[in-house]
Amino acid sequence: MIKLRRLPPPAYLTAARVDELTEEFKSKSSRVWNHDAIKKQLLDSSNSKCAYCESRLDEESKYMEVEHFEDKDTYPENVVRWENLLPSCKRCNGAKGTHDVRAEPIVNPYVEDPSAHLYLKAFRFRPRSPLGRSTIGVVDLNNSARIVLRRFEVGEAVIAAIAVASDRYEQWRTSGSTRSKNILVGCLEALLLECQPPSEYAATAATVLHDDDDYEDLVGRMQSSGMWSDELAALHASSRALVLL
Repeated sequence: MIKLRRLPPPAYLTAARVDELTEEFKSKSSRVWNHDAIKKQLLDSSNSKCAYCESRLDEESKYMEVEHFEDKDTYPENVVRWENLLPSCKRCNGAKGTHDVRAEPIVNPYVEDPSAHLYLKAFRFRPRSPLGRSTIGVVDLNNSARIVLRRFEVGEAVIAAIAVASDRYEQWRTSGSTRSKNILVGCLEALLLECQPPSEYAATAATVLHDDDDYEDLVGRMQSSGMWSDELAALHASSRALVLL
């Protein structure tokens, strides 16, 4: 889970239409939130990922559900209130169900910074606060059969990529060739791009990366060798902001 920035509501959701759709939901229980304009704007705001678990929602086997942070049946007046809508995968939306966030608050990644309430250890979320503890339980963020396994796979890929990049550095140090330098820089750039907000499970990837001593050592060696460009530094800083340690 990473901090998200809410975009303005789509042009479709005028004040008059919000009132109209709210009344329609109250009288007919229609799925008034299930509109392409709403879904597209929500997806754009989360880089096409679930706001809770960061799984991609634009793959063929998955689809987005419009999640009502304050449950629509308990708080029907908020059924299409823009600030109440989040993009969610089917699993997270189903796990949260009709949970009342007023009675037992959880992290809203558009409002709170998840890193203030959660940290990652052994690919499982741990609470920093009561809000974090509630979030883990309500959204079932440590479902081992699905999410934790996927985080492990992402983390293993990051560790393997660090090892490859370290080998590339040694090859460059031996040869000193422009080709080996470019290959090394390309490896680091590709690795860091997997730890940026648009990437799936970016918080996991960034946490594993910045918690790895070999990566920190490699950064230092590249800086000393004059290969640490402004572009790499910017990607490094951006990924560092997502770390859950």
